[in-house]
Amino acid sequence: MASYLLSGPTVEYRVEQPYAAIPIQAALEEWNKTTALVPELFQWLENKNVLPAGAPFYRYWCLEVGKSEFDLEVGVPLERMVAGDERVIASSIPEGSYVCAIHRGHPDMLADSVHEVEKWAEKEGLSFDKRFEGDIEIWNGRFEQYLTDPETEPDLTKWEIELSFLILRDEIA
Repeated sequence: MASYLLSGPTVEYRVEQPYAAIPIQAALEEWNKTTALVPELFQWLENKNVLPAGAPFYRYWCLEVGKSEFDLEVGVPLERMVAGDERVIASSIPEGSYVCAIHRGHPDMLADSVHEVEKWAEKEGLSFDKRFEGDIEIWNGRFEQYLTDPETEPDLTKWEIELSFLILRDEIA
């Protein structure tokens, strides 16, 4: 397996970060539904005169073994909390220690980087803040932040995506 990790994995402590997001359920085959939400979210922020505090991200909530559909949010970090509405939610990225790494390459190859991060964390004796309900994996903090602006870099093989997975709180002093 080729490595697509540009940097990391490392452990980083992060403070709570407000964000606005649009929740969605989507399968990989219909991923264009998720990417279409990014401009909608930026337009919503512009209409509210709220500036983003970083690049857009996906927050994964539920992953189910054998199921290709994901429960996630398409979000943008903010400097301060805002009120959501019937379409856009306001929430926050949890404070805590995260295993972080930068994937460089086509988003279709992201699973390889995720696997490397998971192997590294296991080797380091770290567990992610998640639980299982049957075959469903429920995460407290699993993020992919898209650091590359597709308008300035249309070549997907040059994209950089930060992976950050929240570590169980009792594992890091």
